[in-house]
Amino acid sequence: MKQINHLFLFILFVSGIQMPGFSQQHVGDTLKFWSVTYIDWPPLQGTPQREVNAVCKKVGEHCYVFVEDKAKQPSQTDIDNLVKEFDNSFYDSLTARYGPVPDALDHDPKVFILVQTESNWGGYYDPAQQMPDSVVFARWGRHSSEREIIYVAAKSFAYAPEMVAHEFGHLLHWQQDHSPSPEINPVKYWEDAWVDEGFSTFAAIFLTENIFQHGVRDKGTFFAINPDSPLIYFSSYNKVKLFMLFMFEHFGGWNYISALIKNQADGIEGVAGALKQLEVAETFDEVFEQWIIANYADDSLYEGGKFAYSHYNFLPCNVAASYAKYPVKTISTTVTPYAADYITFSATSPSPVRITFDGQLNSKFRLVFVLEDAASDHIDTLIRVPIDENNHADFSADKLGIEYDRVVMIVMNVDATIPDKSSVPYSYTATRCKKKKK
Repeated sequence: MKQINHLFLFILFVSGIQMPGFSQQHVGDTLKFWSVTYIDWPPLQGTPQREVNAVCKKVGEHCYVFVEDKAKQPSQTDIDNLVKEFDNSFYDSLTARYGPVPDALDHDPKVFILVQTESNWGGYYDPAQQMPDSVVFARWGRHSSEREIIYVAAKSFAYAPEMVAHEFGHLLHWQQDHSPSPEINPVKYWEDAWVDEGFSTFAAIFLTENIFQHGVRDKGTFFAINPDSPLIYFSSYNKVKLFMLFMFEHFGGWNYISALIKNQADGIEGVAGALKQLEVAETFDEVFEQWIIANYADDSLYEGGKFAYSHYNFLPCNVAASYAKYPVKTISTTVTPYAADYITFSATSPSPVRITFDGQLNSKFRLVFVLEDAASDHIDTLIRVPIDENNHADFSADKLGIEYDRVVMIVMNVDATIPDKSSVPYSYTATRCKKKKK
């Protein structure tokens, strides 16, 4: 019987098939890896690829840690702690919700955490490493290590748990939502960056924070600095994290995450498909509007907290302009696609005004007015104002300074045809309402 077992293990070894608990790599082993291809990051696509010689420093239940021989060496204690956290917390917690680790090429269920010398980033997941080397070279002139790799910069190893949590999110998302190979969709075969980064940033806060803890201050909030940045063109980790968190809190929790990560459509279409699968009545534009209002108000009292976050609270939202004297002559400005401007009109004495809006023709806008008491900082009334076929709208704030002392005009553009780094013009005025004749 022992001879049969030994023969069976030998066959498994030479065939590359693994049994549970079977370790293909050992501490002290040296392997060659390819550095990142940057096929998914245009700003660095001209960076030369190199071979990385790395030594195995730790073998865990679900991962290896290899460190480049020429890199600054992390302490063994820090490496041991990272592996312990990955094995005991990250792996089971995230795979149970995001899905399994891919294992298409190397027949090794463990994830390689590769620590290397790098100046451009702290952590990276490279989808090219999940493809055959022949395909990657034919398509991009780069090479694949054909392994599941999470890259960590040696200089950033102090933050390795956060880096690995983020990149592990990318790895699992890739397994669920990509075309099998470039030949099937050679132009674009992975998820839009804003959704992809949303999954990975959400993975990081889920694994390293208690997302069910209420009222945690998020000090790096994008809308406290610049809310006029497009959601659908990735530029801010904080922005996509907050959108994913908001959707999690309001539209199904883990059911939403599961529906979206498995949806093979990209970007807006994928989110809309996930909402439809969950039988959510709202359209993508409607949930986007809800999020935009929450980013300004974060009001847990109005409409049962529909326009609020649970896990985070924030520094005040940045406003594009504020007015307290009237009339306001025509102001011309712009807004980027799937972003917002917040414009306030306030008064401490009766100051009824008529606010007009005109947006660029042939684009798409949404317009909401929030009436509030500045002292309480809570929404009093929320009014969605229809925009006509000429992208014109009027709003009468006839009780300004009487029943409410601040009006917030929220201007949103919801035109996905507007390209990245472009904006759409609009204008507005605020004129005093004429007194009614007795």
